[in-house]
Amino acid sequence: MKLLVGLLLSLSGISGLAAPIVTDSQGRSMDVEVIAYNQSSGNLKIKRSDGQQFNVKIGMFDVASQQLIAENAPKLKADLDIKVSVGKRRSRQGDSSYMKDQTISASVAVENESRDIDFPEGNGTLLLIARQTKRYSEDGADYGKVLSKQKFNIAAKSGEATSVEAKPIVTSYDSDRDSTNVGGWEYYGYAFILVDADGEIYTVETSIGNLKKDVEENPVIGKELLALGEGSLVEKNLATRKQ
Repeated sequence: MKLLVGLLLSLSGISGLAAPIVTDSQGRSMDVEVIAYNQSSGNLKIKRSDGQQFNVKIGMFDVASQQLIAENAPKLKADLDIKVSVGKRRSRQGDSSYMKDQTISASVAVENESRDIDFPEGNGTLLLIARQTKRYSEDGADYGKVLSKQKFNIAAKSGEATSVEAKPIVTSYDSDRDSTNVGGWEYYGYAFILVDADGEIYTVETSIGNLKKDVEENPVIGKELLALGEGSLVEKNLATRKQ
């Protein structure tokens, strides 16, 4: 570590700094570019003027410099693998052969596959969407409904995973796909919106095919999805349905 500090101090004119001039624990000042910083491990990646990079511990700097580094280090996005699992269980409604009750359960698993980047905190919102079965008997009845809107706190350090369970919900619908269908709400798909600590949309995951392309082209759609309330009627792309 002393050799590394000596090499850094021997160089001048270091540019492109993500942090101001910092001082090590022995009182020696240096000017380096901060490439990445992991708060939980203290791992710090710095770059000197000749382009060489070094991995060090933030503890090599004094307390004031550590604070400056943490405040000015670039915010890199963690590589999160998000899996939403949905279970559907049907049962007859009374003696009816076509009216069904459907219990929907769901869980969200988040794995941080990054080596040195934490996802320290965020909020996940899970929307469970149902589709109107009356579309089989009536033109213009092809729309959906937000059956459930549930929120969770999400945090995952680098290399770690977390999971949350949604509260199960029950819906009912006419299972006959013909002109006698009287309607009801059958599970259609989900949308999961993850927001980071700064309030920015981190990612949107969905099982609704026609929504996937929209989200990829315009992630801001996530904010529109967050504005939907439980019970809202929506089009197939989850745009609010005009009454």
